[in-house]
Amino acid sequence: MSNTIPTLYIMPTHHPGTFVHHNNIDLTDVPWALTTHLLSVNHDQLLRATRHAFLSRAANGTLPKSLVASWLANDRMYLEGYTNLNSNLLNLIRSKKTLPVDESAASADSDIETRLIAWLEAGVENGKREIKLFHEVADIYKIELHPSPLPQHLQLEGLRRYEALFASVAAQTPHDFIPWLEGVTLLWATEKVYYEAWSWARRQDAQSSPRTFDKDEDGGAMRREFIPNWSNRDFLLFVEQLERILNEGVSQAVSRDEARWLEVKTRTEAIWKAVLDAEEVFWPDVSATEGYLKEAVVGGGAQGDLDGSTLNGVNEN
Repeated sequence: MSNTIPTLYIMPTHHPGTFVHHNNIDLTDVPWALTTHLLSVNHDQLLRATRHAFLSRAANGTLPKSLVASWLANDRMYLEGYTNLNSNLLNLIRSKKTLPVDESAASADSDIETRLIAWLEAGVENGKREIKLFHEVADIYKIELHPSPLPQHLQLEGLRRYEALFASVAAQTPHDFIPWLEGVTLLWATEKVYYEAWSWARRQDAQSSPRTFDKDEDGGAMRREFIPNWSNRDFLLFVEQLERILNEGVSQAVSRDEARWLEVKTRTEAIWKAVLDAEEVFWPDVSATEGYLKEAVVGGGAQGDLDGSTLNGVNEN
């Protein structure tokens, strides 16, 4: 959840899951198969998770500071778990970075692992900077953040689910085949839905230019600081860098083997569905009394096609 971008490959073209959702695509014959496949799974839930009323109110400056503070405290704890998973993945990949007998396979694996390590290292630093940003913005806008760790009664169900998911993936015994698959899929999925959610929020800002923030209930913290940070092009490129590494790594490992492809889908679909379940209840229910943080209701939210910059029709690319 950061907008700082390391020096890695930039993914030039995104092939959205919405396209696959509405068309008959042979996923074994495309280099971007995995993330495109996942984006087509539970598509309606993806829309609900990224188009919540909390996001809309954030975009229009109508969230009270108390609610912003409660949610930020949850997001900060999420970031702590995210950063720990990043670090665990780094240790795993470094420990598994050995040379296979096949020299061509060694070269391909080494390239993927090197790029993954660079991305993960940047991700760890970005997570630390993001937590620092939370405190800086809270100080500037007089938002009272509850210290960490957050008491159970203040934790959103979405946070509890994310923490359990991070812990589960970190604790599992790595598979011999693509040992980093679950962890990298989890990181990509969390970054992807977060970017899509805040990009949608940015488009809900109804104020025309010149933009002012003096009437925002949070003083402008969301509209001036956080939403631009979580919906800008640098963050998009950062997410798509990991997406490219994930897709290329899987494509090379599967090598058009149907049994391997089925295994990859089975292992990653479980991660993707768990992320959607967590994200959907990570947003506070803003229909409650102002200032009171209530759990989001699973199944609520807007319907329709995603229209984020990375989820437009493939013909626009």
